[in-house]
Amino acid sequence: MLSIFKKKLFSDISGSADDMPPHVSAVLCLMIEIARMDGKVDEEEIEEIKNFYLDLYPEGNFLDAFQELKEWTSHKESFNPFINIINSNCTKRMKIEILSNIWDVILSDDTVDQYENSLFMQIGEMLLISKDELEALKS
Repeated sequence: MLSIFKKKLFSDISGSADDMPPHVSAVLCLMIEIARMDGKVDEEEIEEIKNFYLDLYPEGNFLDAFQELKEWTSHKESFNPFINIINSNCTKRMKIEILSNIWDVILSDDTVDQYENSLFMQIGEMLLISKDELEALKS
């Protein structure tokens, strides 16, 4: 279900990866990278990312946007550009909502890989969210 908060956070988007505001692309890229962390992107993880995308872009072309962002992230050696974009454009409340969505991707395949968990905690810390708040999101 798309929260009113999420609608406000992402209301200025059109559906195309080229037209997305930077913070939307950054969130989707982080979701894709989290899904890749255990060495494979499971169908359940793709479905969770797709649901997030389609909540925002009911008429959008998920496969095109997903492939474009997946290709783009494969050339990145650091998450810092994504983190910097989110830190520059999002409030703490928005960051917590983003992290909640990222945690949903991690949980989607019913396996919390140690690398996914570690990366989640690192992303949260880079987004200036306390460890206690991150642990609360996970429960």
